[in-house]
Amino acid sequence: MKKTTYFLISIFLLATFLSGCVESSEGATSESEDIIIGALLPLTGDLASIGEASQVAIEVSASDINGYFSGLGSGKNVEVIIKDTESDPATALEQLKALDEMGIHIVVGPQASDEAEAVLEYATENDIILMSTASTAPSLAIPGDNLFRFVPDDTNQGMTLATFMNEEGTDVVIPMYRNDSWGTGLADEIRKNFETLNGTVLESITYDSDNTDLSSEVEALNEKVVTAISENSEASVAVLLCSFGEATDIFKLAKEYPALSEVDWYGTDGMALNKELINDNEAAAFAAETNLKASMYGYVIANDRYQEVGPRIEEKLGRTPESYALTSYDALWIATFADLDAIPDNDQSVKMAINTLSDTYNGISGWTILNENGDRKYWNYDIWTVTEEDGSNQWELYAKILLPVQNNMMIVRGGNVTFVR
Repeated sequence: MKKTTYFLISIFLLATFLSGCVESSEGATSESEDIIIGALLPLTGDLASIGEASQVAIEVSASDINGYFSGLGSGKNVEVIIKDTESDPATALEQLKALDEMGIHIVVGPQASDEAEAVLEYATENDIILMSTASTAPSLAIPGDNLFRFVPDDTNQGMTLATFMNEEGTDVVIPMYRNDSWGTGLADEIRKNFETLNGTVLESITYDSDNTDLSSEVEALNEKVVTAISENSEASVAVLLCSFGEATDIFKLAKEYPALSEVDWYGTDGMALNKELINDNEAAAFAAETNLKASMYGYVIANDRYQEVGPRIEEKLGRTPESYALTSYDALWIATFADLDAIPDNDQSVKMAINTLSDTYNGISGWTILNENGDRKYWNYDIWTVTEEDGSNQWELYAKILLPVQNNMMIVRGGNVTFVR
């Protein structure tokens, strides 16, 4: 049995004992039917980078779970049916219906908040439990619904990024964001928190998520930046971009306007660690020139479980995965044993099992305990930046922002630690 399986046995022994589905290796169980879990992932479209990383993590997770079952002499196996949402809410709903027709009622995903919003009513009406590992919109922080989110909602990212921008010396922010539940929700949270810190947030530039030509929006952004730096110092003005994969196109358009290269840019979890951005030399060069700093729910690298599993995911993926891949790995473990524990065809029973298991599960993404809304309770954030070395672009960790300590937020930049009330 692989090393990975050992560290999770203690967490799930009670679950497997209660379910009666796993017997000792001396007498293998006759119950050999597979446990079928669905997954809705954006394998194409604006969130393809996150979808790709999450798929790899789920494949590694399934292998580890099946190794665990095999080591106990069980005939059980978990099988994951993955459907591509194409980063599109309507497609996500179609794919959920397809999973429902297959009799699948526990689904890892969807990843995007607008996708989760689009499928939640159908999931509720058909007793399907959704376990999103990347949806963060505050509007979906709803107690008792059929959506569990193994990441913190954006009230936390909004407060964190606003505080970080303030600490970096930014006084004036010009937001540009997707006009969807995620973009508007996150931009609103950043605005509220930044203004509380006496910062100024100017009128925003918004764009529809299906808009493939953002040239007019970038031109409008340039006009606002030119005005802002004529009235303030360049160093105090910054652009905030809440986007997904379209950030690559935005940067390539922005590089044509000198003023947009003269101010710092901040990004969020929709672009941090995005594969396409650093693979595009023009976009990556602009990101590096403007000191792009993008926040994302953070890695817990001082974690024995991550140290053993994380490198395997990274090796198979061929790059540093978005942290949402780590939550996907953990979500499949919880989904599998929730399925074993729950009363068949009883979504309330599944909910109870998920809450119970997540309370005690410490996975590669850390402690998965959820709050009253079914969202991850505790958080930390990483700040990623783009650098170039020997002709190659890469994402580099710039800072970590940790849980409040004695009413303080702790920002770690290199070897320097800052406490912020």
